[in-house]
Amino acid sequence: MMGWDLKPAREHFPAFAEAWDRLNAELYASHPMFDSRFVGSLLEHFGNGDELLCIHHGAGSVDGALIVRPRGRGRWALFLPSQAQAGAVMLKNAKLLETLLLALPGYAWSLDLLSIDPLYSPDWTQLGLPRIVMPHANTMAISTRGDFAAYWQARPKNLRHNISRYLRRAKQVAGAISVHCFTKPNEIAEALKRYGVLESAGWKGEEGTAIAPDNAQGRFYTDMLGRFGATGQAMVMELHAGERLVASRLFIGHPTMWIALKTTYDETQSAFAPGRLLLHDMIERAFNEIPDGSIEFYTNATRDQADWATSLRPIPHHQILRNEPIATALITSKSLPHRLAKNQNRNAFDPLQIHSFPNVSSLPSSALELFEQAETRYPEFAAGWFDNLHRSVFAEDPGMRYYVAERAGKAVAILPVRLARYGLVRRVEALGNFYTSLYSPILGDDATEVELAALLETASRNHEGAHEMRFAPMDPEAPAYAATLAALRSIGWIPFRYFCFGNWHLPVSGSRQDYFQQREGQLRNTIKRKGKKFAAAGGTLEIITEPTQAEAAIADFIHVYSRSWKKPEPYPEFIPGLICWLAAKGWLRLGIARFGGQPIAAQLWIVAHGKAYIYKLAYDEAHAQYAPGTLLTAHLMEHTIDRDRVREVDYLIGDDEYKKTWMSNRRERWGIVAFNPRTFQGALQLPKQIIGQVIRLTREKKEAQAG
Repeated sequence: MMGWDLKPAREHFPAFAEAWDRLNAELYASHPMFDSRFVGSLLEHFGNGDELLCIHHGAGSVDGALIVRPRGRGRWALFLPSQAQAGAVMLKNAKLLETLLLALPGYAWSLDLLSIDPLYSPDWTQLGLPRIVMPHANTMAISTRGDFAAYWQARPKNLRHNISRYLRRAKQVAGAISVHCFTKPNEIAEALKRYGVLESAGWKGEEGTAIAPDNAQGRFYTDMLGRFGATGQAMVMELHAGERLVASRLFIGHPTMWIALKTTYDETQSAFAPGRLLLHDMIERAFNEIPDGSIEFYTNATRDQADWATSLRPIPHHQILRNEPIATALITSKSLPHRLAKNQNRNAFDPLQIHSFPNVSSLPSSALELFEQAETRYPEFAAGWFDNLHRSVFAEDPGMRYYVAERAGKAVAILPVRLARYGLVRRVEALGNFYTSLYSPILGDDATEVELAALLETASRNHEGAHEMRFAPMDPEAPAYAATLAALRSIGWIPFRYFCFGNWHLPVSGSRQDYFQQREGQLRNTIKRKGKKFAAAGGTLEIITEPTQAEAAIADFIHVYSRSWKKPEPYPEFIPGLICWLAAKGWLRLGIARFGGQPIAAQLWIVAHGKAYIYKLAYDEAHAQYAPGTLLTAHLMEHTIDRDRVREVDYLIGDDEYKKTWMSNRRERWGIVAFNPRTFQGALQLPKQIIGQVIRLTREKKEAQAG
């Protein structure tokens, strides 16, 4: 049976544990905190009995599992006691959440997925439901790639100096320092008792939150560490000063990951920071025992803790809503804490910094590196593309901004935008125009909705509280599209999607002969017949690629364009600047058809990172009898398929009928328009959009029922 199967979690989880672990292994490389031994212990010791084990059966196997509990009328949340700092959402496809909300008892309108680690979570791209992302914590990790000496040398000088000073002081005031590791179940049980005694003597003991044999925490850690210890996957590390225990840490893990669960130290010995000395020894041990692995702390890192980290990342909450009208109602209500500063316990430290730059030349090196990564996905995501657009189109526009999100000094996301005014409306919009075939925020591999939301919030604030945002054209299948929708909702804006245009493209397989054999016979006959006629009349075809040819190529292109049916370029410097930039990058493929030595057709193609893009074309109508445009397209097709070995050819903007002749596949480009409901002008735009949204949802529902 396919679909969701919902069962009482405490009763049924033990029987499902094996399948749960298989899914964890497939999706998240057996993440220790998602292990059935960890989750099962949580259920046993902290479950209320109202938790539901949600199992989704796909074609022949389990492809989704999570545990949820009711949180109020129609609202559900991931089961996540405080002892688990990362929530397990085991889904092969996030789209499964759409049917989960329908399967939950009653009218489930909201599902809160708590403490979701972006490194171990579903791909949200396919989820069609509204999603709000709320910052929760900034965790830290230490990569054990390389050697410990190099890691330690890269730490801040003050940290290294302090650890040396603490070691000297410890020997002076407490005697010899030693570290002991316990991995056997009976050793772990005794070490845990000592841990509880040490923790109970400090501030946690006074607050009643320390581990003790007679409380739920003590029973949970004894049970869970015992289960992991049985397979050698648990460890307790102790630091002793002479015979005295002064610090202790609890771990679970596997061959490439340790998770630091809890730590405590003797507060009377804080003069030599025993907790830090133990941390130093623990990290050195990890470099030896799990090379090329990581230590995960799952904590809201302080500034001091961050000095030890090799990476920091946000751990946000995700709220999934049943439909767009509910999301709109929630965002416009006062119940949504939409300001980022109110959503997160920042613990007086946030590694995320937002900076604004007026042009590409002022960007820091890490931002330029991020652009270099992005250009491998699409040439219009390159810094050079934006620089040419900026110089040739928007040079006099004071609203140009490049907002950069830096985490711990490294750029992770860039938002190129214009702060524009249209009458009374202040709009933040994509840095692009009709020259732009695809736009996207520039997101690094480790970027999340948290950084993007901060960028959008800053852009709005800098525009005196913007009323509207508009980003187009975008790829609706790209992660950045889903992230932008979620980020806008997360700062209290109401986004709407809209169609821009169709995009015809060709996945390439085989040679040029294979390609033309798959085309219609009429096209093949036209190319053969017109090609002979053109060559017999002295016509020639060439492809310009080199920077030294760029100046002549620009003159030829302008000559053809001026004699074509197309309107004159409104920004005459854009295409020449683009040709020069493409030639310098090695991406230029400018086809020229000549007759009597004069150019009569020109096509500007871009070839970058295994793909060809047909950007702009024109021909002199006086020579239409030779079909020079068709011949030039065929010539460039041959070149890019056989010589450049491209994987795809993209015809970019529009559903023009002739594009179907050359291409085989169609996809769509969509945009996002969003309104700020807390402003008069923003709220004024909402009714029309909401009515359109309701009509669309009603139509889609009827079509689904009819289908």
